[in-house]
Amino acid sequence: MHGGDEMCGFAVVATSVREAKKIVHDSGELFDADWIDIRVRWVRDAIVSDLPIGMVEDARGALIRGLYGTLAEYPCDGCGKERDVVCYKGRVLCPCCVEKEYGNIIIGDD
Repeated sequence: MHGGDEMCGFAVVATSVREAKKIVHDSGELFDADWIDIRVRWVRDAIVSDLPIGMVEDARGALIRGLYGTLAEYPCDGCGKERDVVCYKGRVLCPCCVEKEYGNIIIGDD
């Protein structure tokens, strides 16, 4: 779920769009929520069957489960530097480490 900006959002497990919006609104994470265009994007292939309904607080886990495509300024499993990372073959890596370890250049997620 995101508030108008594709690069900023919240990972939410919900059974409906209405429920997802309510969870985020009630969380207090949104400032001036009355003025923000809240949109929901269903991620149908995310692995969430073992998660409870609600906000997913673990950003790294959400990336690995497929709820996020990328994380900005997050520690890379390969080099340890804070960079934009993706989940590639189960690891959280920056594009430089993906290229170095796997010989591929990627944009986006796995």
